[in-house]
Amino acid sequence: MTSPGLGDDGSISDVPWASVFDPAMNVRALGEIQARGFKAATELVDRFVRMSDRDRAAAPTTARTPEPTDEQDETRNASTLPDADRLLASWKGIIGQLTQSLRGAASPSEAGTAAFDLMNDNSTGRIALEATEPGAVSTEMWLHNGGPTDLGKVWLRCSDLLAHDGTVIPARMVRFEPDTVPMPARCSRGVTVEVDVADDLPPGCYRGTLLADGHPEVWLPIALTIKPQVP
Repeated sequence: MTSPGLGDDGSISDVPWASVFDPAMNVRALGEIQARGFKAATELVDRFVRMSDRDRAAAPTTARTPEPTDEQDETRNASTLPDADRLLASWKGIIGQLTQSLRGAASPSEAGTAAFDLMNDNSTGRIALEATEPGAVSTEMWLHNGGPTDLGKVWLRCSDLLAHDGTVIPARMVRFEPDTVPMPARCSRGVTVEVDVADDLPPGCYRGTLLADGHPEVWLPIALTIKPQVP
């Protein structure tokens, strides 16, 4: 039994908050929030300036007063627009908090998550596995399609994993679940990467490359570390 909106193939595209995992959409949302915030702040400052100009124009001018010095002008501006300064500072703080939160959501690599951004031909993170005994070890990676185009089905491929002494883990020992990943528009899919560790494999680090069929510009390093068994 699966949770509502969560498919057996790792899809989360039907979940209402699935877009939080989409880096492209998060970047666009961040830009829109910043633009609206700065526009509102600018309109607010302009309103205070117009109010100040009207007050000066309505003041009686019975006697000509000398022009204020630069220091006096700065003091007068500081006393005339304190509310505008406070509101600008508030806007700045709010936008800064939103920026930090959206950057955290838009950058899965900061948390160590391996991902393919198929729409933009970009990859982040790395696949790292560790084994202390024979058997299967696994980890997770993500595929993202932040664009409006259906990218069809994607197959992942892995090279042989090679140790420094020439020992090889054949590519057939690396499996993906699901092995075929549908990538409709604006979706993110989780994929399990699993490697079978044979009984006769010596300890060491085995390295290879992970690729996506049909997307030659994206790739990730994959490393399996087999640690010595404790007697």
